[in-house]
Amino acid sequence: MKIIFVQTLFLFLFVKVLLRDWRVLSIWDISYAVVSSLVSGWIFSVIGQYAALPLLGLVVLFTWWHTHSFSESLFVSLQVIIWSIVVDHISSLLTYMLKLDDGYLLIFMGLQLVGLITLNLILMNTHIQTTFNRPRLNRVTALLLLAIYLYIIVSEGLDSELRMVVSNLVVLLVVMGLAIAIYDEDRVTIRAKYQVQQQRLQIKNDTRYMHEIETHYNELRRFRHDYQNIMLSINEYLKTDDLAGLQQYYQQNIAPVTKRVSDEQYNLEDLSRVQVKSVKSILFSKLSYAQSQGVKVQFDLKQVLNGVTTNELDLAIALGIILDNAIEATAGHYHGELMSAIFVTAHSTVFLVQNNVFDSLPPLWQLKEAGYSTKGQERGLGLSQLSAIVNRNENMILETRLLASAFVQRLTVKRE
Repeated sequence: MKIIFVQTLFLFLFVKVLLRDWRVLSIWDISYAVVSSLVSGWIFSVIGQYAALPLLGLVVLFTWWHTHSFSESLFVSLQVIIWSIVVDHISSLLTYMLKLDDGYLLIFMGLQLVGLITLNLILMNTHIQTTFNRPRLNRVTALLLLAIYLYIIVSEGLDSELRMVVSNLVVLLVVMGLAIAIYDEDRVTIRAKYQVQQQRLQIKNDTRYMHEIETHYNELRRFRHDYQNIMLSINEYLKTDDLAGLQQYYQQNIAPVTKRVSDEQYNLEDLSRVQVKSVKSILFSKLSYAQSQGVKVQFDLKQVLNGVTTNELDLAIALGIILDNAIEATAGHYHGELMSAIFVTAHSTVFLVQNNVFDSLPPLWQLKEAGYSTKGQERGLGLSQLSAIVNRNENMILETRLLASAFVQRLTVKRE
């Protein structure tokens, strides 16, 4: 009973570490872990090794509570449980080899503590992800691990001799090696695709940037031509001292143009203070596009931004996702507003984007799930991709708030 209790408690500790959430142990977490450990011990006394199946369900439920994704929770739970089986087998072998009949629990706890500390140090100092970015790969891997887990339970139930323990350990080590190889291959593939995506995005942004510059240059030429015609017309009225005609001309021709220019509110002058080309390109292209869609746009930057302390392409992609979502939410609405700003301080650079909300939105955690979208299926990759970008950049922090009538996203880039 004591061994089952300790083994189960370590399962929940490893789950918290894999989720990078070990610093926050709520009362609910502790209570759930303790109750689950007691329940597992009781079930084991009734049905023996097959108690591992309901234990898996308890761990999956605990993980799902934190991730809200069944495939990820099953994948993480099976990683933790299979690791626990590996440590259990190694502890049994060491107990047998050292002839320590009562030393199993002490050896098991020591190995688990070393593994817990090592795993935590690795996750704290690297960008290694405990699940794949693709849900389909998570599901396939979880099913593979589940099949192996069921095999271990059944085989140990048929024969509990030492040779069975050794054979299971060999199988587990081989499978772990294959899993590491698959993970490494997937990581290389994702990195190559990510680099290609970055290059395409850069080309797309540069092309849109040049197109917007050309559009504004043509608008400037038309304005200059119209200005010259207006001044010639005014000059003719003044030469003939026709003030009544001038007043009528002003009301019919000049006043409407003045109102139109005032209503358009091209509040993008502060973009001249952005000296980072990749950031300036994405901001200019997205905000100009928003204006062309009838969205009221505001941009503020009081200090010169001459550099960022993070990967520029990652930052450009993140800002593009944030602005695309804001434009999609406001375009087509008569009172659509998009407010953006950059705040430069001694310790960080803050990018703030706020848009008004016209439709009711689900909880924030659901919006961040890969595949979920308020616009239909297979369109919800933006926020999940944004979270992945932020997670792989240690000096990036993303804060998302859903207010009564506004959706606010604050992206902070800390200075090194």
